[in-house]
Amino acid sequence: MGKAIIKEVVLENFMSHEYSRIPFSPGLNIITGPNGAGKSSILLGISVALGLSHTERGRRLADLIRVGKDYAIVSVTLDNSPDGGKPFPYIRGDEVTITRVLRRDGQYMYHINYKSASKAEVENLLRGAGINPNNMLIIMHQNMIEVFAFLDPREKLRLFEDALGISEYRERIIDAREKLRMVSSEEEEIRGILKSVEESLRKWEALYNRLLEKRGLEERIEYLYRELAWSKYFKAYNDLMGLRDRLSRLEEDLHNEKINLMRFRKRVRDVEIEFNRVLEDLQAALNDAIYGLRAGAEVSPGSFTGYLEKIGELFHTYGSVRGGEALASYKVDELEKSIRAIEGEIKDMEGRVKALRAEAEAMGEAVETDRAIQDILADIRVAKARLNDYRDVDESVEDTYKYYLELHEDTKRRMEKVLRDKAMATRELEKRIRKWREVVSSYVERVSAEYKSILSGLNGSGYAKLINVEDVDNAGLELYVGFGGIEPTILDVYSKSGGERTVASMSFLIAMQKYIASPFRAVDEFDVHMDPRNRDLIMNYIIDLMRGREEQYIVITPGYISDAYRDASIIIVQKYEGQSVPKVLGEVVEEEG
Repeated sequence: MGKAIIKEVVLENFMSHEYSRIPFSPGLNIITGPNGAGKSSILLGISVALGLSHTERGRRLADLIRVGKDYAIVSVTLDNSPDGGKPFPYIRGDEVTITRVLRRDGQYMYHINYKSASKAEVENLLRGAGINPNNMLIIMHQNMIEVFAFLDPREKLRLFEDALGISEYRERIIDAREKLRMVSSEEEEIRGILKSVEESLRKWEALYNRLLEKRGLEERIEYLYRELAWSKYFKAYNDLMGLRDRLSRLEEDLHNEKINLMRFRKRVRDVEIEFNRVLEDLQAALNDAIYGLRAGAEVSPGSFTGYLEKIGELFHTYGSVRGGEALASYKVDELEKSIRAIEGEIKDMEGRVKALRAEAEAMGEAVETDRAIQDILADIRVAKARLNDYRDVDESVEDTYKYYLELHEDTKRRMEKVLRDKAMATRELEKRIRKWREVVSSYVERVSAEYKSILSGLNGSGYAKLINVEDVDNAGLELYVGFGGIEPTILDVYSKSGGERTVASMSFLIAMQKYIASPFRAVDEFDVHMDPRNRDLIMNYIIDLMRGREEQYIVITPGYISDAYRDASIIIVQKYEGQSVPKVLGEVVEEEG
């Protein structure tokens, strides 16, 4: 992709510049001139146009407006040529001009290619090209070399990540944390809901269990009534079977008695026949005796004794048989009466059994029971008494309980899902932290090697160190440096002189250059505290760094410009009648010629 280097900067009513149009070239651009000429204003104007959010030159951006003017305009034109790919692919044209208008009333407006734009649109546009005007490792304003030494290691690391274009790894961690936070928040919310639902469910479950107990009692009572109905039927049926058995026995007894009566009657007839025969025989004997007497024959009384005895026996037998006949006839009559009575009972009982069966069948399936009806009735009374304790239990309890049961199951499923999401978010966060640690450690290691190499050419030694790398939030970057053979110690404002801090900071800045994402970089008066030798060495490093590279460097220095910088674009700023007047060195030579 092509490099979005600065082609031109226009300052109107900005600080000491009434109207300045400054062209910039690829490679090294050196802005020089006496102190107070307005050199730093050019870099500040670039930063303001690109969205600088704060400045040390004034508490408000309105303070940067030229005295006596109501507004200031700063514009930066960036290269958007298609060579190597357009750095701003969504913008037509080979140039992108970003303009910022400052007003005394505090209104600040942006334009992209002379069309109104929001600050967010400008920031998004520049972020895509790796440009952040608020990062001192990309644009180091006047005195920021000193500020850099004061920075907390954590802030140094964040500037380092942003300058190298690897902030996305930290941002991805932040995104993953936010997702995890949201999932955890959702988990907490669902846990609260689940707890509330479980409390309600327990309450309604207890009521539902009472409803089930009530239903159980109702079913028990219904069963007992069914058992009672079938018990009545079975008792009546058994009674009917008993009557039928009794009828059968009576009928058998009647049959036997009738046979017995028939025997007695036959015996009576037999005795009567025998009696008649004996009488006939006696009559014949008497007739013979009468004839004999008449004939003068002697008749013996003893000849009739046998007949008389026989007749006596027959009378006795007849009386006995007739008594037997009468008794048998009586029994037959009584049995017939009993049978008729039982047949009536059976008929009545059959009707009762039929009715009881119909009643029992209406109650439901048959219940085989041999329990006494009184026992069943006692159980019904007990069950009804217990059921009375459940009169406050309403059938609507079931619907409410099922609602909370379904809600509970749904909430549990939501909790299971959110726990899966949380586990996934946790793994993703851990993965992103590992990737961030890997990338940052790799870059720090490479930059540290460059830093050490540069310091060795400046009679120094040192290294960059990543600290607290296991803790993303507290991870930091520490610089160590030592000069003149002294063991490197941490770079701070207490143990190092101003010159040493400047050399160390510039060495680190130069060590980063091959990795910085921004197409242009700038530093203002880095050499204030340097001796001439170190100044020349640092400048030579910068010049060597620029050879064969496409990036753009802007260096502001009040120092002299030697022939060593002949390949650089030299911009000289002078002050004339209170106005800053910048000129490219070639233009100055041309005018003087």
